Amino acid sequence: MAGTTYWTRRIVNYGITFFVLFVLACATATAQIEITLKNTFIEKYKSRATIDANFTVDIAHKKPNPPSKDGDIHIAGRASEIGLATVAEIMNAASEPDSVDAIHHVEGTNQTIAMTGVWRIWCEHGGSSQQVQGAKLTKFTTTNPDHVFEIHPITHLGETSLLETLHTIEGYQAKDASQAFLSYENKKSHIALKKTTTTLTTTMGGFNYVDFVMRISGDQREVTDGRFVMAQVFDLNGELLVQNRRMVFVKDSGPEKLVKTLGSGSCLRVLGIPRIDLSLISWRVRNGKTRPEVLDWNLPYEMIVVAAKEDTEHCED
Repeated sequence: MAGTTYWTRRIVNYGITFFVLFVLACATATAQIEITLKNTFIEKYKSRATIDANFTVDIAHKKPNPPSKDGDIHIAGRASEIGLATVAEIMNAASEPDSVDAIHHVEGTNQTIAMTGVWRIWCEHGGSSQQVQGAKLTKFTTTNPDHVFEIHPITHLGETSLLETLHTIEGYQAKDASQAFLSYENKKSHIALKKTTTTLTTTMGGFNYVDFVMRISGDQREVTDGRFVMAQVFDLNGELLVQNRRMVFVKDSGPEKLVKTLGSGSCLRVLGIPRIDLSLISWRVRNGKTRPEVLDWNLPYEMIVVAAKEDTEHCED
């Protein structure tokens, strides 16, 4: 009897622990995150793939993540051009030891380093704090502070091009397309308007590095630092997941060199990461006064393509 009582207590305790962890996970997933952006920033970057910054490196990973954990190196810091807590990341960083050394050379010194990379606003690590562009930032002591802004991936560091790091991550298990796009498509949001700022309220979002197939569905738009391509999204079984979504390609990267040679109806198998689509935020801001319902539409997003190869198998008619 005593043994039965002991195991009964253990089972009950495990059950309670599981329940608490489940509740905490659900609370985290639905926690509200507020992002306040300057309207001038939205207008400047809504049609840009990348951002240039003089970046103060507060703290960085001692070494890149292993490929099984994505192969990136995380760099927490600040830049006046951004005005938000920022984490910058080099893809496939182990292949760029000189750039990793350059980051560590200025780490914690308050010196800046010139950096260009894909701007990314996404609530993967937003925490519970409000993210207000232009608010005072203090030196970070962790490589993963509460943040919604990333330079990910970095494409140039100082005079060094890192465009060659935009390729598949050997040894990494990419996220499932069906699960990822179901999450993206159902992410709620609300926009509040002020004279010079826009506040976006949404919830935490994950699913970095998703493996999916895109079918070009319209004309390609070339911009100064990249290319925007409208596309349908399929999973690897050929199931249509999204009818029309904007894809972001960095100028002169391998994926951009490939996609610009293809026409409507062509397919690519790609590795992508999500970011909030500032062009749709801008549209909703402009139309929100006469059409208030647009301020509560689901979160607008687009996909940054960081690796690509032509695909003739997965999205045949």
